[in-house]
Amino acid sequence: MKIRVKQKEDFHFVGVGPSGREVPIDAADYVGGKGRGIRPPELLFHSIAGCVGIHLYEALYKEGKHVEDIEIETDADRKTEGYPKVFLKIYLNVKVKGNVTEEDVKKALDKTIYDPGTCSIAYMFNKIAPIEYKVELV
Repeated sequence: MKIRVKQKEDFHFVGVGPSGREVPIDAADYVGGKGRGIRPPELLFHSIAGCVGIHLYEALYKEGKHVEDIEIETDADRKTEGYPKVFLKIYLNVKVKGNVTEEDVKKALDKTIYDPGTCSIAYMFNKIAPIEYKVELV
């Protein structure tokens, strides 16, 4: 996948991918960013949660389950000393509203994240920062 990221000013960059949509990116304040965009680690977690949400919905839909709403919150354990400040473990809190059981959602999440992993982003990151999830039916 080809993405182009171009510097706008100091720590501020704008990315454009195949969709043609611009993604503003900026560094953290303590580095010199000025809040003009999303920080790269945030983009990573948007990608993981968005990909998991799409593939979770797809898996449940294919099983004939009616889903009204999916919300995914992320958190992580991260190395705090020195660089790089890598993520060590990723946590997903998955809230699903619809005609589904907790077992339905867990089965679909397992297909989404773990082998064979229909969400390539979560599958890949699970190899280096294990992903755990919690399901909440709302």
